[in-house]
Amino acid sequence: MVAQPSPAHSDTDRLRRLVEAGIRINAEHTLERVLEAVVDAARDVIGARYAALGLVDPTGLGLGQFVTSGITAEQAERIGQTPSGRGILGLLIADARPLRLTDLSAHPKAHGFPPHHPPMTTFLGVPVRGRKGVLGNLYLTDKTGGSAFTDEDEAVAVLLAASAAVAVDNATLFEESQRLLLEVRAVQASRDRFFAMINHEVRNALTAVYGWSDLLLRKLGDDPPRAAREVFESAERALSLLNDMLDLSRLEADRLRPTIRGTDARNLVQDAVASLEPVAAQRAVRLHTEGLGSKIACETDPQRVRQILINLLSNAVRHSPAEGTVRVVLRADDRHLWFDVIDRGPGIAASEQSRIFEAFQRATSDERGTGLGLTLSRQLAVLLGGDLRLISELGAGSTFTLDVPRWFGRA
Repeated sequence: MVAQPSPAHSDTDRLRRLVEAGIRINAEHTLERVLEAVVDAARDVIGARYAALGLVDPTGLGLGQFVTSGITAEQAERIGQTPSGRGILGLLIADARPLRLTDLSAHPKAHGFPPHHPPMTTFLGVPVRGRKGVLGNLYLTDKTGGSAFTDEDEAVAVLLAASAAVAVDNATLFEESQRLLLEVRAVQASRDRFFAMINHEVRNALTAVYGWSDLLLRKLGDDPPRAAREVFESAERALSLLNDMLDLSRLEADRLRPTIRGTDARNLVQDAVASLEPVAAQRAVRLHTEGLGSKIACETDPQRVRQILINLLSNAVRHSPAEGTVRVVLRADDRHLWFDVIDRGPGIAASEQSRIFEAFQRATSDERGTGLGLTLSRQLAVLLGGDLRLISELGAGSTFTLDVPRWFGRA
């Protein structure tokens, strides 16, 4: 049973109901619920037997979505198809101004009612105007008590239509955001499947190439053919890039978590330096460490710190001149660890320094940043509660500083 509208309200009561209606309307998020809240509120506040709200279809010539109040589900089923925007409703679409009638059927534009439609006499219609124009119209018929709709009723309907327009715009944006969110999640799921395939198939293939080329180089001795070394180095770079892509994917999906445990910060530096010593020796670059005197206990993710340091050292060695020196300086206080990787390479112009932390970007004055290493390193630093910073000057080299908490998670 559909509740009948209340008798005419006092001004104070009507104002209270109008405020409450506005709150109810704007509390809804889905478009269907917003439209239902509007037509129910219009019937209640203005005092009418029936109310409806029709949204203009994409052509702007007819009605699309149409919601009613006062019509039972059984009546709606017997009536059948909702109005398409002819007759009086079409007039309101063509001329979007408030319209009041004492006898709906007597108007020259009246189109009549379909079979099983309840009779309606008095009529009030007002446009619902959104940010981009008219969204539709709010209709009320059969004023309570049989009287005609008044100027005050029209003013209240205009206020409700304005509130409805805001709510409809918000609901449309909400539903669009939900649709986009589902699309983003679908894209993320596809990306995850893609990376899972890459991780399984491509990694296996690259690992085989890397392993066999490494074995071949060992057998060939100190002076292997250039082609053999290039195959090995290409496989090594591809594996490194693949690992970086997978880590970045997990970071963006918020699925990468640090593994925190106690360690000695000196060991992190020593392990990273040891990993780069063969490459540095090949390029005639010296690796020099400072600050590794007494034990520096800390709690962090050793694997991720080493990963960052190895990337920084690899870049520094690659961009240092022959017979140059790359310095790794470890500093600490009660709360922080600082790892400085200092080279005397060509340096990077101040205007270009932020670019090297962007994926697949590179400063014109330096070749660093052509892959994902620095992008990943900075994001890993943030994951560990710290940051990765750069100080550089053209012709004077670069200093990358990894700053992480000494005790992860402690205030």
